[in-house]
Amino acid sequence: MLKFVFMLAIILSSVAFTPYVFGQDLKKATWLETATVVYDQKLSKSVTATITLQTINNNEIQIPDDLLKKILSHKEIVFVSISNQGECVMGVSDDKQCIMINFDLVALKKDGGITTVQTDGRSISDDLISDLNQTFGTHAKFHSVWIDSSTGENKFTSTIPGHGGGLVTVAYTMPKYESNVLFQHLTNKLISHEIKSAGGFYDVAEKLANKSESIVSVTIVQDQKIPLMMLTVSHNYSGLDDISQINPLHFFDIDELQRTEYFKELFVPLNSIIQIVIFPETPSKIEAVNIKKIQELTTVQDVSEKGWFFVSTSYDKIDARFLFGGEKNVSADELIMKVKPETSSNEQFSVEDIRVGDQNDEGQYAILAIIIVAAIGAALFYLKGYKRSH
Repeated sequence: MLKFVFMLAIILSSVAFTPYVFGQDLKKATWLETATVVYDQKLSKSVTATITLQTINNNEIQIPDDLLKKILSHKEIVFVSISNQGECVMGVSDDKQCIMINFDLVALKKDGGITTVQTDGRSISDDLISDLNQTFGTHAKFHSVWIDSSTGENKFTSTIPGHGGGLVTVAYTMPKYESNVLFQHLTNKLISHEIKSAGGFYDVAEKLANKSESIVSVTIVQDQKIPLMMLTVSHNYSGLDDISQINPLHFFDIDELQRTEYFKELFVPLNSIIQIVIFPETPSKIEAVNIKKIQELTTVQDVSEKGWFFVSTSYDKIDARFLFGGEKNVSADELIMKVKPETSSNEQFSVEDIRVGDQNDEGQYAILAIIIVAAIGAALFYLKGYKRSH
């Protein structure tokens, strides 16, 4: 469960990427496609590759209005999800999959105790589960209420927007579907034909779902006004030792990544993103990339050409976002990055020092400031003005 929430937090960080200055300059689209590759050399020694398709428009991911209104009416809810990840909560066997209604512990508890948490969490969830079963085409039955009240630096749940620290999960289970079956089942019910026929990251998600032991999820993230709806497909590769060369498309088994044709009439360079997150075993930095570095995101010109934007340049966590600019595709070779150990006493490296290809462009760009913004807030600001029509 913690791994699921951790990946959700990383996915949401890619939503928190749209600078406020673009409000009047760029076209707006509610559909966002993201390819995320997390290199965890420090703890799990693995790579997790994920495709995320997300929107606030329920004509694109077709969640009924009545269900969304019910979720919005319960401010204690953090997110709702269906997933075939094994052991979604403790005590669920690996041959089951779950629908999970997840609550903020503090908000759900109010002035009561554990009994209040269990009673109120179960009551709210029972009111939702028939609608969720109908929406997802499932027959999930109640399993348990699971409470995680832990806190601290390793508590990933605190990174979810609106979440106060602890998490309460009311789990409903059903027989587990293979990922390719679950993907087809959910996308046939939920994803519009216009999206499915437009290719792009959707096609990669479908291919990833065919891998053995991949994980498919649909998640509805709570917000004050408009929920964020997401379809994610992820696959974990164990045995990560060397991070000296980063080749993200390798983990999707593709040589080129194309944007969706859904955007063919729009200039929406921030709606297709490749996110690379690296947790190195020892302090490390990016030595070289094969394509330009983007200094800042303040004007349309900054995103008119494809390149890398660095959100975090910490030696302990590197977070880079690739933007397509006006291009429709990117090759695997263009996305290759070189990483090397760092012995400096500084806390982060300078983007100025990153080489582009074989050329040393020292001094070409000013050092990049790290941007940390609220994940859902920035996305909703960027997409403001949309009114649900479904």
